[in-house]
Amino acid sequence: MILWMLIYLTLAVIYDWRDFRIPNWLNAAGAVITVIICALQGMEWSVMAVGVLIPFMCCIGLFYLRALGGGDIKVLMVCGIPLGAAVIRFLILSFLWNGVIAVCVLWKHRSFRLRFSYLRHYLSGCLRDGQITSYENPDDESKYLHFTYGIFLAYLTQIVGGLL
Repeated sequence: MILWMLIYLTLAVIYDWRDFRIPNWLNAAGAVITVIICALQGMEWSVMAVGVLIPFMCCIGLFYLRALGGGDIKVLMVCGIPLGAAVIRFLILSFLWNGVIAVCVLWKHRSFRLRFSYLRHYLSGCLRDGQITSYENPDDESKYLHFTYGIFLAYLTQIVGGLL
């Protein structure tokens, strides 16, 4: 299972880096193959379902705010299939790794103040209008965060930590 997930996540990272998009066929194939492997290993369907539903429920709001892409959520859901309820730890690790990556990107581009200025204007607009709107990235695509990097690092962290 670990080897399969590493192959799947590597492909997701490559597509995300190259195209800023993770193809649906990759996520569908990843889900089908992962379910088959889990079923052959005797994992219960309810455990697999929990591993899919938790990332969906935790991340769907971020999708509607445009803070997280649909492909990223699907990757998290595929990764959750073999993890079951332990996907919560995986989600936390993914977000932590992506936070570290975001700080590195901001540091590299020397844009801490600029990004916090954007965030302040966004939050003040939401408060002024009384509604939450999607957060538009005013920068060019070269400064986008590829969330799959943190997902991949979270999976590696779980392997190294003996949590899989």
